[in-house]
Amino acid sequence: MNPNHEWVRRARIFLMDNYHPPFWPDLAFDAKKLMEVVREHHANAVRFGSAGKWAVFPNAFWPAHPQLNGRNLVEEVLDEAHARGVRVIVYVPLGHILPDDNILQHHPEWLHHPAPNSQAQGRPHHGGGPHRQICFNTPYRDAIVGFVKQLVRDHAIDGFYTDSATPYHSHPTPRSCLCYCDHCCENFERQFGRPMPYAPDPRSLPIAEQEVLEQWSLAYGRIVADVLVGLIDWIRKTRDIPVLTHGTAVERWPERRVMDVHDGFLYEAGGDFLHRLEAASLGESSGHTLWQYVGSLTPWSRLQFFSRELVEEAVASFACGGAILVACGVNVVLDRSDSIHPDLRGLFATLEANEPLFEALHPARFAAVPFVLPTRVYHMLDRLRFRVQPLDIRDRPPDVIDGLQVPNPSQRKCIKGAFSSLLANNLPVHLIEERHLSDAEMLRRYPLLFLPNIGYLTPEEVRAVTNYVEHGGRLLATYRTSLYGPQPDRLRDNFALSELLGVDRIACEPDRLKDHHRHFCHSGTFDVYGRSVYGQWLAQNSPHEIWPVNRFELVKPRPGTDVVANIVWGGREEELLWPAVTCRAFGDGRVVYLAAPIEELHFEFRMPIVRDLLGGIVDWLCPEGRPLVMDGPDQLLAIPNEKPGVQVLFLINHTGERVEGLPELWPRIGRQFDYVPAVPEVNLRWWLAEPGAPRRVWNVDTGTDLSVTLDGRYLQTRLENVGQYGIIAAEF
Repeated sequence: MNPNHEWVRRARIFLMDNYHPPFWPDLAFDAKKLMEVVREHHANAVRFGSAGKWAVFPNAFWPAHPQLNGRNLVEEVLDEAHARGVRVIVYVPLGHILPDDNILQHHPEWLHHPAPNSQAQGRPHHGGGPHRQICFNTPYRDAIVGFVKQLVRDHAIDGFYTDSATPYHSHPTPRSCLCYCDHCCENFERQFGRPMPYAPDPRSLPIAEQEVLEQWSLAYGRIVADVLVGLIDWIRKTRDIPVLTHGTAVERWPERRVMDVHDGFLYEAGGDFLHRLEAASLGESSGHTLWQYVGSLTPWSRLQFFSRELVEEAVASFACGGAILVACGVNVVLDRSDSIHPDLRGLFATLEANEPLFEALHPARFAAVPFVLPTRVYHMLDRLRFRVQPLDIRDRPPDVIDGLQVPNPSQRKCIKGAFSSLLANNLPVHLIEERHLSDAEMLRRYPLLFLPNIGYLTPEEVRAVTNYVEHGGRLLATYRTSLYGPQPDRLRDNFALSELLGVDRIACEPDRLKDHHRHFCHSGTFDVYGRSVYGQWLAQNSPHEIWPVNRFELVKPRPGTDVVANIVWGGREEELLWPAVTCRAFGDGRVVYLAAPIEELHFEFRMPIVRDLLGGIVDWLCPEGRPLVMDGPDQLLAIPNEKPGVQVLFLINHTGERVEGLPELWPRIGRQFDYVPAVPEVNLRWWLAEPGAPRRVWNVDTGTDLSVTLDGRYLQTRLENVGQYGIIAAEF
């Protein structure tokens, strides 16, 4: 990232979209009031909408709000913000749906037509009122380009953000990628020499016509990216500002070329708390800034009803390397009680007072978990039929065992389980992109690589992972890692990584086959365990002699591979069946293979027994010691950050009963909580990245120095009480 843009990584941002009051239906916006609230909360940036339902500055391209009367709200915000040292990032809804009372009156020629001689139906959106889709083959394309250029050229903005920059983000239906407006029909006939085929369901057409439509729809779908990439190139030549776009969700990031031209992405974090941490870590490891919503957009913009979850979400995003984007900024500004959120204000005040400490600070690297879906998304962009539909990210099909369909562990859940189990062991963990698996140099930034049931690895990835371990890397792989071909249902005869893992896949022996089938039932396994080998390191590192096994692979160790645990049936623990855990040295590195994907059990049930087992395996793989050892509940999360001369440890108190996830109906607002029990007497043992004693160790939130001792390269201290969060700094 350009050093001039680094500020956007650690920004404290208030979001002010203009889909809601005070921008619609009536215009009642006061830039001075906005900035007074922003500074009262110690925020240092605002994401401000240049357009939404209407444009908010006079321009020749996008109809302005009927009550604008010549005002330029972008300029008003810039004047008030810059006078207070606040930066302004402008929002542009590149491919967004537009309200009927705008588009039908002013630009019906922009409309998307899902069928011949018919317009897209209106549907409600933020702030009410029906909205409709636009088509990028219409004059809208030139209009949005002109709008952006006027906005950027005429205003001293500090950053640029586009929404709906992925095709059909705002209207994902099976027909959205096929438009039958006059412009599309003319372009299609010019390219293919025939009228565009039509059927209510395009998949019902003859295959030859489907192929033609697919070729057309893929090209049409890339128009949005074409426009955006061209605009970003122009912006970078015009202003030295960071540019970001909407990243939708972790598994649906934009095309690679779109990602490569941006400094970062917005991910509207939702679902469980773990999901937020995963997404933030993926952004950090990819080298991009990642914004995440803190709070949510709501239909009750005049009320500030969010509680202490704002602080927890803000600390989590910041600790993982992301900026803080307060999505309920409108609520805080419009709240009629003029209430101030004291906890959020207190956190922001602490971050503001210590800005030099956090500059250029990054989460510490230790363990890498690749985010790889069974369907390799980026490998399939050229052959996805009707790209508009949510990508068909199928998981592995069930196995048929003794005539029964037995589900396979979800690769996605195994990834989440790997992440959650390492986090519960207080080990720094990052999700990394699938492209990093073929980059041995990238992998070497992490002492540990965890491949949790990553079924398919390309030949390039096999070579890179092998090279990584050979040169000192540590690998933990589970279940069917590298046992599938490119298709989600194509099992190989043996692991692509068999030489590195030191095991070969085998069939069940005939005399054990009936027993094997008996221990599988509809949902997986019944009364099956792993048993650690007495006297081996796993029995010494983990306090549990036996532990639960879900699905498992039958393997045979190769010469030089040690078996440190075996599969056993319940009640017959003396009968050692097949290897459950194997280990070996390879080059300068170490490898552990786990025949069962028990990390899935940690995600599903948060079993301490699984946490301890995986922690014990990591202790053997990395005998130099863990970067952090901490007592306290698993839900007291520790996320260490570092830069030359500084280490900062963020503690997030996620204890207490939480009903996580989002409701299925609008509004999709995370559940609130207003009480966090403090965690008393937390003992820390923290590895120092630099030799010698730090000159100061202190509690950043309170400003008080801590009493510490040193044990070699480990700093030891005791925290008497951890409230909702803690920030500990060591300076050298």
